[in-house]
Amino acid sequence: MVTSSTPVAFPNSDLSLAVGAGIYHDIQHFLCREALLLDHRRFDEWTALLANDVVFRMPAGFAREIGMETPGGVDCFQDDRRAIVARIKRLQELAETPAHQQQLAVQTRRFITNVIVCPCDRDEYNVLSYLLLTTCRPGVSQNSVYSAERHDRLRRSTRTFKIVRREIVMDQRNANVNIDMYL
Repeated sequence: MVTSSTPVAFPNSDLSLAVGAGIYHDIQHFLCREALLLDHRRFDEWTALLANDVVFRMPAGFAREIGMETPGGVDCFQDDRRAIVARIKRLQELAETPAHQQQLAVQTRRFITNVIVCPCDRDEYNVLSYLLLTTCRPGVSQNSVYSAERHDRLRRSTRTFKIVRREIVMDQRNANVNIDMYL
């Protein structure tokens, strides 16, 4: 069970409330485009998809299941737009140094499935999706595979959507959380 200081995207929503096919298609396209931007490390374009009041959160609830005690409401991270941009900037600076180029040359592939969209507020939508992330490090023949459920709040803007909130609930209870899972 996820303990949360902010409500999850589907607290008591009626999942049978459907949106029109056009909105559903637009949101699904947005999620696939977002995955492509991240996999190709086009972070400046990806950052433009974030609302000014965005919050990304990954609850640390899994820690209890592997024997670690954590107080309720503790997160692996809970970042606002400023913190997200700072993480990306550090990652980009590291990528420019020869010592870290090999380490950061990880190929990622994100697969977004099982998308459910429910209307909430005017021009905002609660979106539940499943994420399958594969990572391949240079010189390593075995890929790492991670899966998660994501609870997003998306806001329609002029030509696209903006991510207002994202909560990532990992399936792996002992996953090493890194920036790939974060994004």
